[in-house]
Order: sequence, then structure tokens, then C-alpha cells
Amino acid sequence: MSSARVLVASAFEAELQPLTSACAAAALQQHGVDVVGWDAHLLPDDIPEGPFDLTLVSVQQFEGLERGIALARRVSEAYGTTVVTFGQYAQMNHREFLEVADGIIMEEPELISEELARLAAGTIALDAVPALMTLTGMRPKPPRRRISVTKPARDLFPSLVHYPAHHSSFGLMGNIEASRGCHHKCTYCSVYGAYDGGIAAYDADSVLADALQLAEEGVRHFCFIDAEFFNSRTIGIGVVERLVEAIGPITFEFTTRVDHVLDYTKELEKLVSLGLRRVTCALEFPSNRILRIFDKHIDVDHMREAVDEAERIGFELYPTFIPFTPWIEYEELLGFEDWLVETGLARVTDPTALQTRLLLFKGSPLLSSPWMEDIATVDRGFWVEWTHPDKRVEELWQERRTDAEDAGKIRCCVKC
Repeated sequence: MSSARVLVASAFEAELQPLTSACAAAALQQHGVDVVGWDAHLLPDDIPEGPFDLTLVSVQQFEGLERGIALARRVSEAYGTTVVTFGQYAQMNHREFLEVADGIIMEEPELISEELARLAAGTIALDAVPALMTLTGMRPKPPRRRISVTKPARDLFPSLVHYPAHHSSFGLMGNIEASRGCHHKCTYCSVYGAYDGGIAAYDADSVLADALQLAEEGVRHFCFIDAEFFNSRTIGIGVVERLVEAIGPITFEFTTRVDHVLDYTKELEKLVSLGLRRVTCALEFPSNRILRIFDKHIDVDHMREAVDEAERIGFELYPTFIPFTPWIEYEELLGFEDWLVETGLARVTDPTALQTRLLLFKGSPLLSSPWMEDIATVDRGFWVEWTHPDKRVEELWQERRTDAEDAGKIRCCVKC
């Protein structure tokens, strides 16, 4: 349909090969667009040679926010053409991005790829693209349907071997995804902030095609980077079954909630038989008070049960925590490591987990929560800084953050 030339630039995707950008690029290619990919985090000095009729800038994580703003400004100046941003942090900060970009996609870019191709070709105007926020407003979103691409255009970006995060204890790791968003509404979570409990599922054939192309590169360990693997009870399991049938034995891991570990035992037993080795669970902190504030719908006993269930079924439960919050008590923090030893989680808990501090990003549901009423805060632009009323908590955080930095570990989540 189009001979237009489009640049898809990734600001930052958790130091992984930029899957979201590769999917957006593939969707445009299906409409005849000549697409160039650029990982501006991995190769910041390798700005592609223009001209381009349209540039899409992917902003998926908080760490990529300021980079995304700078990148949008940079490509606008370099190419002088329409610049559009997408991704959950672009959506939650659309006002700021409209100062440097022509529009922000408030939807999955694959679902409006035909209109984006026509925009690049010059056959429709910017304000005619569905779900595209501009200074004049936004047209309605298209009907919700599954994300479907022949396969993500990973070949437009550097090979997996150039990304340290793809070299895991299980061998070369491939990042795949069966859904975006999350049907849960944990109040601290950026995925809830962006998706409001909604999900966008992939077509299973698209996920399988991606896994197969990764297998051709030598990948035999796959990490589902979905915020919640069980957004669908069938897509992920179906993909794994078909993948094992196509290429033979594999190993894999994913993220899910504690309550799913307890409720989906038959599914987990099946997945272990297919090669499941690790399940990441956001435990946050062993305090029922903190869990209520975060609206986790679990308690500390559920955590202990999940640890036992993981051992029984045969996979490693890999925990993440947010120990430093405005509501934690100093004595609770001092007892945290003892609790990790008691539950057996100390041997698998990353140094990052001991220093993780609650991020109050702009758009966080917690900012309008009554729990924040007596908390000292300062607006820092893209986030709100909070200060704990007990100075000892702040001093302990500084100490533990230094320890984590020395270990080379200060990140915990590929979605925030």
C-alpha cells in the first residue's frame, strides 16, 4: 500500500532486545512500509541516515522517560518529519511528550498500523489516526482485537548476543510476550497506571513465530516478559506446547501473582513438565498492612504457602520486593532478612530486592490514595519524591542501595 520510509526507535526496553519496537516495525512492514529500526539505548551514536516520512519512538519503562523525551526531540531536529511516541510511559506522560512530539499513541501501535502506514505515505492527516493523542484531541480507539504480526522484526535490531541481559544462567535467553497489560490492579504498579486493568493479548501464532525465530538463533530458554503470564489461561501454555513439539526440549520462565501460584496448580504442573524452571512473583513485603495498601489481595500466609507449593510442584519461586515505602516501620525492615532466611527465599533473593524503593511515577494510582495524605512529597516532574518520617529508614535505604550498586544490581522489573 505504501512506499513510505519509517524509523522505529527504542529509547529503552530494560536492556533487552526491543521486542515492542520489533512488533510495531513488523506491523508496519505488513502494510508495505520500508522500516528502519534503531536501539538508541544500545547504540546511541548510530543515528540512522534519513530522510524518514515518520518516526515512532518507543518509551516502555520509567528509566527510558527522559531518554524518550530527548530522543523525540533529537529525531525531530534530525529529520524534520512527523514524530509519534508510544508505550506505557509515553501514554502516562502524554502532556510532556506533546511538547516534543506530534502525537502519542494511546493504544497498541499494531492495532493502528494501517493508519500509521497511511500517515507516513501522506494519504491521511495526523488527526485522522485512531487513538492518536495530539494537541487538538484524540479520535476514538479502534475495536479491541489481538495483536497479530507475522513475526516481530528482530532483524532490524542488534542480535541478542549483544545484550548482556540475554545471557542468563540457563544459557542464551529469548524474550517473548503473550500479552500486554494486566487484569490485576495493584496500586503501586505502572502497568495498572497505564492499562487500568485492561489487557491486549497476542495472537498465539504470532508468539509461536517469534519463539521459533529465536530458536533459530540458538535460544532454548525463553522468558515471557508479560506483566502477568496468566492474563490468558490458554495462550501461553498453548505456545509452549507447540514450541516443544516444534523444536524439542526447552526451559522457560514467567511472572505471575502469588494467588495464581496457589490456584493454578494443575496448569503449573503441566508447565513444569514442559520445561518451566522459574516463576517471578512480586511479594512486595511480608506485612499484611503493606499488602492491603498495595491492594494485592494476598497476605503473608499466602506467601509462605506459595513458597511451599513451588517446591512441591518443582519450580523456583523468584521473589521481588519493595521494602522501602512511606508506611514501613524501621523494626520491620530490620527483620526482613530474617524472614527471607526463615522462608528459604534468602538463597534466591537478588540484592536489588533489599533496597527497592517505591516509585511514585506520574499517573500512579497511589498518588490519589488516602494513604498518601500525611506523607511528605516533592514533585520531581515525571515522579513524586517521598520522604519517610523516620530518618533511620532513609539512612538504611542509602546503605542498602550502595550495597546493591556495588553488586551491580539496582533494577528489579522489566515493566516498570
